[in-house]
Amino acid sequence: MTTLRLGTIGTSGITEQFIEAALKSNKYSLEAVYSRSQEKATQFKDQFGAAKAYADWDAFLSDPEIDVIYIASPNSLHFNQAKQVLKHQKHAIVEKPIVTTLSDWDELIELAKQQNKLVVEAARHIFEPNFIKATELIQKLPKVYGASLTYSKYSSRYDNVLNGEEPAIFSTRFAGGAANDLGIYVVYAAIQWFGKPNSVHAFTQKISTGVDGKGTAILRYPDFDVTIHFGKINTSLHQSEVYGPDHTLVLDAITGLSEARLIDVRTKDLETVPMDEPSDNPLIWEAVAFADVMTDFDTAESKNSLSKWWTLSKQVHEVLEEIRQQSN
Repeated sequence: MTTLRLGTIGTSGITEQFIEAALKSNKYSLEAVYSRSQEKATQFKDQFGAAKAYADWDAFLSDPEIDVIYIASPNSLHFNQAKQVLKHQKHAIVEKPIVTTLSDWDELIELAKQQNKLVVEAARHIFEPNFIKATELIQKLPKVYGASLTYSKYSSRYDNVLNGEEPAIFSTRFAGGAANDLGIYVVYAAIQWFGKPNSVHAFTQKISTGVDGKGTAILRYPDFDVTIHFGKINTSLHQSEVYGPDHTLVLDAITGLSEARLIDVRTKDLETVPMDEPSDNPLIWEAVAFADVMTDFDTAESKNSLSKWWTLSKQVHEVLEEIRQQSN
């Protein structure tokens, strides 16, 4: 079995989680880590047993022993860093959002095609077994009457904003905000389950730094609407619901889904749908899926998988572009 030699950009918690998932999958080895600080890079290297630690950007990109680079820098850096990775003939796994404008998405995918390399957005929940089970349940509904999807979770870094600071996740300079960070998850779910909407109507609440702290969007389809809620300055305990003519499907989460119930709309009887035990590292499923495609990259099956991911990702970013434009 081919082992992919992994390089990483960033030293945050999500990078740690991806490295752990990649190593647990037995499909990657950790070749190199990059940070602007050599001290941080060396600490990360020692923590995870990487072969090399880089603070020199050009040297990192030019390392011939790296096959794929995982990018987990601030949002506004993703596009340019992914471009450089592809130009150096390496695959790129990019944390969401992969880009912050639709034109950047088009440019990045065109470059990936020219270089014959993978570039993919790490929307981890669409690879989770329980999310896939929920997708199958929705497909079995005889008709969809609508849905309400929610992901709102208070960020501890909003405390920094209240203290007069501007962390990257709440900074316009780094393309922060609730839609890019959490709204993208519910947009992915809506489009995976119902397809691209005919129109988008978004309403957001800005905070002192100028980014959206929370928001609501109505996605209009020919026969129903889907309402999505997202926020980083509030926490919602509302579950997500999909409405059918005979049953309502209730999901306890969009990411890390662990419980699904079908409620009979007439009798109110509850049926609990069997779900898998969630993994202790939810990034394992995307790490495996990406590795499988990269390992047999030129096969028809891999090209088909990548094409489906790209189609879904573009539709997600078309909706996000609408949300951003409507919220200025």
